[in-house]
Amino acid sequence: MSERWPFSLALILIQGSTGKDDTTSKEHAKRDVITQEEGLIVTTLNNIANAESQFSKTKDSAAILRFYTQDYAGVKDGKSQTVKDQETYLAEVLVRINSDEPIGILSRVMNIKASVAGTFGWATYEYEYKVVRSGVLQRLSQGLCTAIFRKEGDSWLIRHEHCSTTHPTPFFLTPR
Repeated sequence: MSERWPFSLALILIQGSTGKDDTTSKEHAKRDVITQEEGLIVTTLNNIANAESQFSKTKDSAAILRFYTQDYAGVKDGKSQTVKDQETYLAEVLVRINSDEPIGILSRVMNIKASVAGTFGWATYEYEYKVVRSGVLQRLSQGLCTAIFRKEGDSWLIRHEHCSTTHPTPFFLTPR
């Protein structure tokens, strides 16, 4: 056994003297780790989906709109959209919620990939938006989005968003 330690020491010295380390594994690990700020962007997107899903109960459009900058400019399936357009849309949805046959909304986001550079952030993600009336699915909209965020105070707000529907179902509401 005493004859093996010089051999083991030689192997350790040879490995250490090559100057190479496992940068590939380190680089992959670094890319797989989400930063705190990227995590906040992911949380923002999930909070928006949750606020949309709760809208039929809360009837609080401000709970959704608070995640957007005042100068928000979005594109949904080639149509431009502003905060004012979102306010109008939510008012129309509220009329449907308060009707004789109220609707429910189920909104979720998946496969979010966020990045941050200073007070500027962006994320790509998939969305699914369902409208249900009397337990029957009225609309299913699925698609892909890219959102640009601006940090304001402690919050990440959406400044620009571009979404494309991949599986639309015609109905009276426009997809989120």
